[in-house]
Amino acid sequence: MRGIRQVSFWLVIVSVSIATVSASAQTTLPVSEDQLLYEFIGEYANSPMVSGPINLQFGYLSSITGLNSVFSGSPRNESTALFTFVIKATSYQVVSHGSFRIVDRTGTATIYLNNGPSDFSNPASFSQGTPIQVSNYRQTVIASIPSNTFVSTNTHTITSVETFTLNGQTYRLGQIGKTFRSTYSGQTNVVNGTPTNNGWIAASAFGTKN
Repeated sequence: MRGIRQVSFWLVIVSVSIATVSASAQTTLPVSEDQLLYEFIGEYANSPMVSGPINLQFGYLSSITGLNSVFSGSPRNESTALFTFVIKATSYQVVSHGSFRIVDRTGTATIYLNNGPSDFSNPASFSQGTPIQVSNYRQTVIASIPSNTFVSTNTHTITSVETFTLNGQTYRLGQIGKTFRSTYSGQTNVVNGTPTNNGWIAASAFGTKN
């Protein structure tokens, strides 16, 4: 009986040691207050739906703080991006004010470890990878009607993160419960003088206090 207890004890010690080594080998890319976290490049498309206007945003991350490179090669664009994003949001309020239109949306944002290449002509190609971060998303857009441009402020609350491996190193992108804010600059596509339901966006994201 004593021998069995000793064997069990050493099995516990070995298990704890393995877990400790595994945890120490994992790097969390943290969400810290006022820290530049990510840079996004993408496009959007709006689709009028019965349940309300649906907004789809998709693209890639051109920078992640803590990673030396987020591309597999050249050129540095969607075709070589290692990380992509897809945001699905629903508009719940639209207010017109002079030459401005203010749109409020909520939805879900997902960042993927890309299984590329991705292509802007195929929005589904930006969600073909493995989800590594999911967040609740709230967006406020201020659009200039005369110029067909807009800015938006977007709040993300992380609800899920998954471990991923890159160049032999194990990472996690952020921490559950942390929040960050992204700020977009955007341009609506105009064809023959008429604004369409799609366009281009570029953004940066900073950690917020919570």
